[in-house]
This record gives sequence, structure tokens and C-alpha cells, in this order.
Amino acid sequence: MTDFLWGAATSSYQLDGGPASDWARWEEAGRLYARHERCGAGTGHDRRWEADLSLLPAIGANAYRFSVEWSRIEPERGRIEGAPLEELRRRVEYLRASGIDPMLTLFHYTHPAWFWGFGWDRREGREAFLGFVRRVADAVGDLVGWYSLLNEPIVFLLGGYLDGCIPPGRKDFAAGGRALEGMLRCFGEAAAILRGANPDARFGIAHNMLDFAPERAHAWADRLLTRAADRFYNLALLEGMATGDFDLRMPLVGRARFRIPDLPASIDFVGVNYYSRVHLKFPGRTRLAGDFSYRDRHGRGLTDLGWEIHPAGLERSLREAARSGKPVIVTENGIATRNDALRADFLREHALVLLHARERGLDLRGYFHWSLLDNFEWLEGFAPRFGLFEVDYATLARRRRPSADVFAMLGRSFARPALREDFRSP
Repeated sequence: MTDFLWGAATSSYQLDGGPASDWARWEEAGRLYARHERCGAGTGHDRRWEADLSLLPAIGANAYRFSVEWSRIEPERGRIEGAPLEELRRRVEYLRASGIDPMLTLFHYTHPAWFWGFGWDRREGREAFLGFVRRVADAVGDLVGWYSLLNEPIVFLLGGYLDGCIPPGRKDFAAGGRALEGMLRCFGEAAAILRGANPDARFGIAHNMLDFAPERAHAWADRLLTRAADRFYNLALLEGMATGDFDLRMPLVGRARFRIPDLPASIDFVGVNYYSRVHLKFPGRTRLAGDFSYRDRHGRGLTDLGWEIHPAGLERSLREAARSGKPVIVTENGIATRNDALRADFLREHALVLLHARERGLDLRGYFHWSLLDNFEWLEGFAPRFGLFEVDYATLARRRRPSADVFAMLGRSFARPALREDFRSP
């Protein structure tokens, strides 16, 4: 396996959609949060995946994180489609032949539409997911050494069971806590299945982390809310991955407590998805538990999604993740912007954080930039531009952005003793 993973990340639905998925049904019902725009066939990656994957060595990547769309493999309960599994095998073989380490994600928000007749809180739903895992293991388990099995389970809890802005679209925190517990209970069983195909495979959870700050530094209520948000959103999952004890408390909303004692032994690394910092204010005008906002406190500007560019938050997130005692991999980090010079600066600044972390002895094993290509963003449609390669959605043509050259240069630096001047803006 590669000593330090340097790559880009994507997800299957965001590139290609999935007509039998819960997200496709969600879009058809007009329930997208911010835009009435369907993913459809996405970026056309299905038809041009080989050309897209050939972009990875061209930008100095040695790894690629991507997901498997369950709804394409099992569009109806019990009806298994062999062609998507065969194509998955071809893609993984292509990556390996190109010197690219694949990292697979098996849950990246989407499910087959039929899954919600069961759900994560029922054994039938978990068994259905494990059946999907077995099919992936049979198809590519011998060729894959890295798995970020679950992507952002806390975001799924909040979006799917608190705000109701993503499938299953509920507003029931207690039900969300049960779903989260079921999902995490699946982790160890799924890892055992995949280890049967490759005993050397390594497994982790991609955990979305935010840096939280009080809107008013002098206000005790804002400071208290900031600590509570950090514990709920960032620390509770990290502590559970390290100890098996989970205690997620959201003030004025609810609490989820459960124990999975064998989980820590199944986890080989902690994945960190980091993008921004959020400022919190209590009491809130729009939310009972408080309001949040993004501020440009350091003059770096905001992304096209209005998020603060705050590299220091990545440093703190890595430090907290490392307290789990597990190696750490940045499984997502990127910026939505049409200003590619800003993306290049973002890459340098966040790579400098990685350099500092390594110099301090943090066990950092890799970095994945979000994203290889522009793609469909869950709540915002096709407007945000995250890719190292631009996608022209009228023609589906790809164009390499200059920031891809910065990404390649930084990758070379991490493959050798890093030179600090590599991380400075020209």
C-alpha cells in the first residue's frame, strides 16, 4: 500500500445519479432544499469513467476515494444487477493498473428507494445493507485495501432526522439516534465481511467536522452553545470510535446514548471531512437551539456557498481526531469557487496545515481533495464548482483548472521531505 495517500474524492450519485435511489425519488417530489434541479445523469461519468480516471495520474494522485451506488446493484429488493458489479471490477482494476490506490465508500447518503420499508433501526434494513457489502466484497474485495465505509453519519442524522432536508426527510431526533446506532452497529460486521476478501484492508469512517466559534466572544450563552455544538457534532463520534461509548446530546432537542464495545477494534483510521468554521449565537431567531452563520473574520473571503475559508479549523480537527489514538486521513477538503486562484491558495494553505501536523508527529496517512470533478451538490444542484477539473454541463467536456497543477506540486512535496516554499503563494 501507498505510504501517504494523496488523491481526490467523488461520490457515485453526485457524478451519475441513480434512478432507483431515494435521492432520485426525493428530487422527483420537488423536495430539494435550495434548488429545483435534478441530478439526472450528472456529469456523464458512467460513459467516460476511463477518461476521467486517467486524470488522476496526470495530477500526481496515487489514491482515489469514490463510492458504490447500492441502488444500481439492487434497484428492487432481491433483484441483483450483475453489470454494475462487473463495471466496478473493471474500474478498480483500471485504478490499480494506473498506480492508484482505491478507497471505497459504501454509504454516501443514498439508499435504494425500497430501503425505507425497513430502515437502519431494523435488523432487516441492516441485513439488506450487509448483503450489499457481501456483493461488493465478492466483486472487488481482493483488490481494495482502503474503505471509508460510512460517510458523515452525523450529517445524515441532522439532515435526515432533524431538519428533514434529505431522505428520509423526518423530524424525529429519537428515530435518528436509533438509525445512527444501527448504522454504526453495521460497521463491524461490514468490515469483517470485507476483511474476509482482503485481511490487510483498512477501515474508517469519514467524519464531517466543523470549527465552531461564538458569534459574540463576550456572551456566555454563545460560548456555552459553542462548547455544546462541538461536543455533539465533532467530539461525540470521535470518542465513540475510540471507546465504543456514544453520548450525543443536542440541547433542547434530544439525546442519543448507546454502546458498541467491539466497534473500536474494527476501526483502523479516522477520516476527517473538513470545510469551514461556523459562528453560533444563542438564543436563535430561526432555530430553538441557536442560530449559525459564516463570517469572514480574517479577510480570506467566503466560498461561493458562503462558507468561511478557515485553515486553522483543519488543524484543530486533525488534533481532535488524533486523540482517538487512530491514524488520521483527510477524506474530504475543498472549496466551492469559480475563482481558481482562490482554490490554489486554499490548497496551499490547507496543505501547510498538513505539513505542520506531520512535523508535530501526528499520524497522518493521507489527503483527499473534494473533488476531482465538478458535480451535483446535494442541496445546491450544479451551481457550486468544487472540481480540480471543470465540467461543461452543456457538452460534458472536462477542462483542467490551473489549481490542478498546484495540487500535483503539493503531492510531490508530500511524497518527499516537504519543502516549505512549496506551500507558499507565488
